[in-house]
Formats: sequence, structure tokens, C-alpha cells
Amino acid sequence: MEYPKLRQIEAFPVEATDQQAICLRDPHNYAENPLLVPPNVFFIISLFDGNHSILDIQAKYTQRYGDMLFSDNVQKIIRELDENLFLENNRSKGFIQKTKDDFRNSAIRKAVHAGTAYENDKERLREQIDKLFTSAEGPGRPLSSNNTGRLKGIMSPHIDIRHGGPCFAWAYKDVAESSDAELFIIFGIAHSSTKNLFTLTNKVFETPFGAVETDKDFLESLHKKLKFNCFEDEFVHKNEHSIEFQLIFLQYLYHQKRNFKILPVLCSSFGNVAGDKNSPLQIPQFEDFVSSLKETIETGKKKTCIIASVDLAHVGHRFGDSELQDEAYLKRLEYEDINMLKYAEDLDAEGFYNSIQKDNDRRRICGYPAIYTMLNVLKASKGKLLKYSQSTEPNTHSTVTFAGMSFYENIT
Repeated sequence: MEYPKLRQIEAFPVEATDQQAICLRDPHNYAENPLLVPPNVFFIISLFDGNHSILDIQAKYTQRYGDMLFSDNVQKIIRELDENLFLENNRSKGFIQKTKDDFRNSAIRKAVHAGTAYENDKERLREQIDKLFTSAEGPGRPLSSNNTGRLKGIMSPHIDIRHGGPCFAWAYKDVAESSDAELFIIFGIAHSSTKNLFTLTNKVFETPFGAVETDKDFLESLHKKLKFNCFEDEFVHKNEHSIEFQLIFLQYLYHQKRNFKILPVLCSSFGNVAGDKNSPLQIPQFEDFVSSLKETIETGKKKTCIIASVDLAHVGHRFGDSELQDEAYLKRLEYEDINMLKYAEDLDAEGFYNSIQKDNDRRRICGYPAIYTMLNVLKASKGKLLKYSQSTEPNTHSTVTFAGMSFYENIT
């Protein structure tokens, strides 16, 4: 590896044992474990672009730091990155291709985050979710379901359940009490790049609670109407958490009580929101998907509930910001988020989009594609914000915000 080349990875500063470090993470999760490196090692790694030889890297390091960098030290870094699949080479390409082939040939999408973001034993998981409802920030246990069918959709977080669990519970309490849905259409976020705006799969999803079936008849009917191949990017479903997290709450609610199926949809960015004056409605593929989905819902005659699995703002050092996140900053962040969510409460999709666009998406609202899509598909009269929360990482001086909302027909 005379000219080492790094795969596409994320890098962000963290504080480790009172010293600053850089965290390297694979957004595609081929490399399972993140790596922490000191800034001087990160400088070396930043030169792994396939154009700099080891000699080039040694020279630039000496120029930058004034110290000698031995080739053995560079080789040691290369070996560690290679072992962890962070390098673009035949080893990582072979691993990635086999992983894709195995997923394509399987009828099952296995749980990826059980045992990390949530318990991997069904009884412990049930206890974990119980506590989210009954915690000080939770909504309390769901009351007896009246199945009025007034609930047409919810917004629920997709942040790690250990950080945002009570907010999930607020949204799913309403599902338990006011939904009679047979089909849950879940708009998640594709955190990996895709060729298309929307990506579907017909696989069975497994969790510690058991299997959840994708409604294959509904999906086939939708697929026939679409002008693009909604399965082209299917592999992004393998490691994506935004669908998986919603399933364990649905299974928790309906275990041995009601059969339900899902339509798992991953939404990708509609383009650069910053400075984009054009509404996503003007994108042909967006209009194609929304009109086809609405028609399939109408002709399918199934009782449906739409779930937007989304987080909101992503701000702080981890995301490239330098502002100090003091109490005043977080209060201002909340104020801006709440004002944005008022458009969602009013089912004003264009107002919601414009509220993000007007400040060039300064807060990096990762969930906007799913929220915007839901607002264009949903048949409801009014939304209601149930809970708003912020999760702050002190070691990265970063914050992610999220909310639970419900959307009702004929709300008073």
C-alpha cells in the first residue's frame, strides 16, 4: 500500500480522557468499531487519499510538526485501518461485495442494533420499553385502546433509544389508544447515499420480539405504478436504524393483540436545501412517488397509519459548528425547532420546507425528507406536538433534537 486510500468515513472531534481526539466512524457500518486517534495521527490519515505516497506523507508530517515520521509508524497505521476495513482496497471491496450479496439473497432483514441501542432479549426489551412509558419524562402506560381510527400518523424519533426513549413512548401511547391501522407506512431516513429519493424492500424484518412482515401485495401494487426502480438501493436497509427502532415499539404494543404489516420506506435527501429555492414538489421522482403512494392507499382500502421516523437539528462540534452550546444557545435552538414544527402541526408542507430553507438549513434537519413526504401524503386535519427533547453529548459539544407528534382526523 504505497499509496494508501481511505474509504468514505466520518471524522469528528471528541474529548477522551481530558485530551482531544478524532473519532473515525464508518457511516455504512461495514467497519463495526469506531477508532479514536490523536490529532497528529489524524493528520497522517487525512493524507490517505490514494495520491500521496508514504514518502510524501512523511515529508508533509515533518513540514507540519517538525518531527521525523518513520515509515514503520505509517505502516502500523495502515495495518490498523486495514484490519478495521477503513481502507479502500481489495480486502474491503471483497468484504463489502459479499455483504451485499448475502443481503440481496436473504428474505430476512435481521436486527442490527439489538444488544447496543436496545436490549436483545425480548423480556428485557419489554421491561426496557415499560420503563420508557413510566419514567418521569414518559407519558404513562397506554390506556385501553378505543381504536377510533382518528390517528392518521405520528412523528417519532430515530435517535438511540437510550437517549430518546421517553419521546418514542409519547408518540406510541397515541398509537396504542387511537389507531386501528392494519398497515404502518414508515418513512425512515437513509443515512447512506442512494441513487433514488425513495428506497423500499420486501424483506421480513426481525427483532427480539419476532418477525414483522412487509405488505408484499401493497408494495407490488405501488411498485407497478412507479416510474423508477424503488429496489435499486435496497442494500441501505441492511444497517439503517430508522425503520428498526419503530418496529420494536409497534411489536411491544400489539404483541398477541393485533396483526399488522409495514411498508418500509427510506427517504434520501431531496437535494441541497441550503439556498435551494425550488420545492421538492417540482422533482419528478418525488411527485411520482407521492401520487403513486396516495393512489395505492386509496385503492387498497386498508386502514393505514403513517410514521415519520425522524430526528431534527444536528448541531455542535461533531457537525462542524464552533458555537458554545450554553443554556441560552439551547433555548434558542428549542425556539427555532418549535416554530418549525408549527408548520407540521398545520400540515403545511411548503411552510415547513421554507422554514428550513430560509436559514440555509443551518440546524441540519436530518428528518426533513421524511417529514415533508408524510405531510404530502397524510390525510389529517391537525397535528399536535406531544414532546420535544434535546440530547447533548458533552464530549463532542454537540446536540441532536427530536420530537413526538400525532396527526389526527377531526381533532378538536
